[in-house]
Amino acid sequence: MTWKLALAALAALVATAAPAAARQSHDAKAVSVNFRMVEWDILPLTATKTEATRVTFVVRNAGKMTHEFVVLRTAKAAGRLASRNAREAPETGAVGEIGEIKPGAVKRLTLNLTKGHYSLICNLPFHYGRGQFVDFYVR
Repeated sequence: MTWKLALAALAALVATAAPAAARQSHDAKAVSVNFRMVEWDILPLTATKTEATRVTFVVRNAGKMTHEFVVLRTAKAAGRLASRNAREAPETGAVGEIGEIKPGAVKRLTLNLTKGHYSLICNLPFHYGRGQFVDFYVR
């Protein structure tokens, strides 16, 4: 085998291996986090802090009412977005949402998140004010 042929074979091998390595690196930064929604809480079933930037929220409505799941990137603590008697919290910084989650249903939302603090809320009328929120962090 000539050195040119060997070099071409090596280049082809590197070209096919690089995308696979990049996929493995990207996949290593993906995580699923599980939450259970009830009246009037969002209960984390896994950690509320992650180093992953690709996050799949798996949300189960274990309550008797329909809920929703809104992800907000904000510096404010989840419990400080609005007053307790507010009809809804402002959705400034919203990065994703699962609309109506019927009782007993499980829905998923996959987002690419940047490092920082997120407030996870149910923002149906008066649900937030009754305590249906939780903090989440990407480190």
